[in-house]
Formats: sequence, C-alpha cells, structure tokens
Amino acid sequence: MATSPARLAGVGLFVSVTLGLLAVAVFMIGSRQMAFTDRFELDTEFAKVTGLQTGALVRVSGAKAGDVIEIVPPAMPAGKFRVRMRIIEALHPLVRTDSVASIDTEGLVGGSFLAISAGTAAAPQALPRSTIAGREPLELADLLQQMNATMTNVNATIDGVRSQMEGALAAVVTTVDTANAAILDVTDDVERMAASGSRVAADVADLTTSVREGRGTVGRLFNDDELYTHVTRIAANADAVTTDARTVVAQARETLASVKGVEGPVAGLADNLRQTLDDARSAMSGFAENMDALRHNFFLRGFFKSRGYYDLEQLSPAAYRAGALARGGRRSVRVWLEAPRVFEATAEPERPLLTADGRRELDAAIAPYLDRVADGVFVVEGFAHADGPDQQFVVSRARAATVREYLVGRFHLDTRSSGVMPLGAGPAQGAPADPWDGVALAFFLKP
Repeated sequence: MATSPARLAGVGLFVSVTLGLLAVAVFMIGSRQMAFTDRFELDTEFAKVTGLQTGALVRVSGAKAGDVIEIVPPAMPAGKFRVRMRIIEALHPLVRTDSVASIDTEGLVGGSFLAISAGTAAAPQALPRSTIAGREPLELADLLQQMNATMTNVNATIDGVRSQMEGALAAVVTTVDTANAAILDVTDDVERMAASGSRVAADVADLTTSVREGRGTVGRLFNDDELYTHVTRIAANADAVTTDARTVVAQARETLASVKGVEGPVAGLADNLRQTLDDARSAMSGFAENMDALRHNFFLRGFFKSRGYYDLEQLSPAAYRAGALARGGRRSVRVWLEAPRVFEATAEPERPLLTADGRRELDAAIAPYLDRVADGVFVVEGFAHADGPDQQFVVSRARAATVREYLVGRFHLDTRSSGVMPLGAGPAQGAPADPWDGVALAFFLKP
C-alpha cells in the first residue's frame, strides 16, 4: 500500500518539530548548567570534605560560578582530599592566588557547596589547573567536644568555689566564738557605763524641773505665752499651705492616672493601633510569601517573567543591560550621583562610607519616586574606574550595596523589589559623562 504525500509530509513535520524541541531543551539545559560557557579548572585540598559531593555548586564571592567535577581521596591517612572544580571564565579575574576555598551549606539544613573568596588586587590571577588554599570546615561534633571540655572546666570551678565557701563558713564560726568571748570580757565595763547613765538621767531630770519652773533662759522661753502664740500661728499657716499643696498633687496624680491607665483613652488608642499594625504586617507578609512562591512556580514563572518580575539577586549584569526589567511596559528613570559627592575618600574603596552631604543627596534623589517605588522595581547601579575588571566589579558592587542598605533602612523599602547591579566601568547610557564614576538610582515604574 503506497503512502500518500500528505502522510509523508505530516510524518516529516512531526519528526522536525520533535528534533527542534529536543534541540531547544538541550540548549536550555546546557545553558542552565553553563555547558556553553568558557570555563577553567582549579584544584583545592581539604582534610575533610564534610558532605561535599561531585556536581556540587561552586560560588565565587556569592555568584554562581561552576560545579565540582572530581573528588580524589588521599592515598595515605595523613593526606588530603583533592577537589577539582570548573569555573566560568567571566569570574576568572576574581580568583587570585590568595583566594581561599571553603565548604559551606545552603542555610541551616541545605546542601553543601564550595565557596571561593575573591582575592586581592595585589595577587596575580590563579592559573588554570593550579591549586588554591582550602579552609577546613567546622563540624558540629567538634563544637560538641569543645562544649564538653568547657562544662568539665565549669564543674571543676564549682568544686573549687564549694571548698572556698566551706572555709569561709568555718572562719565565720570562729569569728562568732571570738565575739562571744569579747562580750564576756566587756561585761564589767558595760555595767559601769550603765551606772554612769543613771547619773546622767538624774541630771537631766533636774534640768527639766528648772525649765518647767521658768528658771534660766530656756525656762523663760518655754514659759512665755506670747512667744508660744506666735509660734502656734506660724505652724497653723504652714499646715494650711501643706494641705493645699497635697490637694493639688493628688488631683494631678488622678488626672495622669486616668490618661495613662489601662482603660484610659491613650492606652486604648495605642492598643487598637498596635493590633491593627500587627494584623496588617501579618497579612502583607503572607501575601508576599504567596506571591514569591507563584513567581518561582514551574507553570507560572513564565507568565511573571513576561510581566517583568525577576529575582533581582540572580539577575546578571548582561541580562540587566539587555532590558530584563523594562518588560511589562515599565518606564525606566535614572538619577546620577558622582562618587566624590556621595562617598568619603578612603584608602579602601572596597568599603565605601557615605558622607553627610551624600545622605542628603540620596534623600533628595529618591524623594520624588517614593509614592511609586512600591509598585515598581528599584535598582542601585554601581560604577567604578578601578584598575582591572575584577576591582571594578568589587568596588561598583560595594558602592551600590552601601547606597541600597542606607535607602532601605531609612525609607523601609521592600528588599525583594530593590536590588544592586555592579556595572563596573560601564557603559553608562544617559549619564552626564561616560565612563561614569559613582552610582545611579534606577526606577522601573509602571506606566
């Protein structure tokens, strides 16, 4: 039975579409795994690998850089594991001979990954297939062992204090016995002092009799009726003034108590306002978590990307320059700020500090957009004229992070819709000067 041309065409179309989809899938998987990116290999050594496995993620200064391709065990018990990794060539300028590799975990219970710190500008770049230093991981068992040793020392200290307390109690008992003996020794002296006191009391009685009979200056003073009347009048006036003052103080206390009391108007208003803010905060937190889950959902993330939603922490400078945040009809607006007017002149440009004038300029720059930044995306772009691409990346990122941290803390901006973008030496399209040295506040606003 002959096959019709239409059937052959359909079969050919089906095969072509299947091959095309397979090629697209292979390309997407390869791109995600950085299979089509130039990479170089690097080695490091550890005495313990602590959960690190082949295929684990490698990060350079927090950025996704590659994966672990091989873990070679030592030939002798005193040897070390050799870990070989592949890193993309774009981050090669950050990996220097003084860079250090360490084994970290994602969160508290996440998987292990290999973290490489950025080296210094004075050190040369690490050559391919060379070995960098490794920092041994700190395990929970080591911490427990140290805690056990600490508890042993504490118990020993408590035993020593107990011995000292027993000695102190013995000394107190001895002191009490000595005091009793001393009291017995001074009993005769006390009896003589009592006899002297009796004589003094008799003298006081005679003096009182003289005053009562009006003899002497003091007697006349106590027996003068006019002086007594004058003193009584003064006492009565003072008592009246004291009573009025007490009444005023009592009324003031009652007024303050009614205002500040549990059932007063201020306390009731504060409780209602506090409850309303707590409810609003809980509702917004739950809504933000649900939206973040939808944005990362396999079936819906394509919809959100078409609308312009992106995870700013995973957005690369190349995708950012290609206009990834300008989708969904967003309009971009930038405010350019020079580095000398914002940052202090320090010997360490990797740790920038804001000046007082710089804070005021940042406040004035973001003020016109505060009513709309909540509905859009806010990105701090960093630029730097440092020597070499690696130093440009580090300095520009540090500048952008410092400015974002200040603005988020001062104006309570949403950290999930604000980010930083290290753009190095540029290009800075639209800047007053290109190349630009400083930062730019980029607002991606809905129309």
